[in-house]
Amino acid sequence: MEKIGNKISYIRKPIAIYSYVAAGLIAASYVFGILSIALSYQNQGNAPLTASALGLCSIVTAISSIVYGIFSFFEKEKNYILAKICLVLSGIAMCFWLVVIAAALYLK
Repeated sequence: MEKIGNKISYIRKPIAIYSYVAAGLIAASYVFGILSIALSYQNQGNAPLTASALGLCSIVTAISSIVYGIFSFFEKEKNYILAKICLVLSGIAMCFWLVVIAAALYLK
């Protein structure tokens, strides 16, 4: 509810359009990441080239989700809750991949 003067507006704001794109991208990022980790686990740590390609696709779609999440804040008079959720999930995915890359470099 938005308060205007001493009146309350009960009109709901629509969700930002770019936040739907960000939600789709972060969902794809998590699917790619899960498939990448599953392929690596299935091959007992000797990941095929497909697993690394899926990991790279996961990173690229997570970065794209961050960009679209930020773009959604530039839309005026919209509800930004989905964009905020997508930014948090994208940040978690990026932190996960940074830890995986750092661990791979450290253990090599």
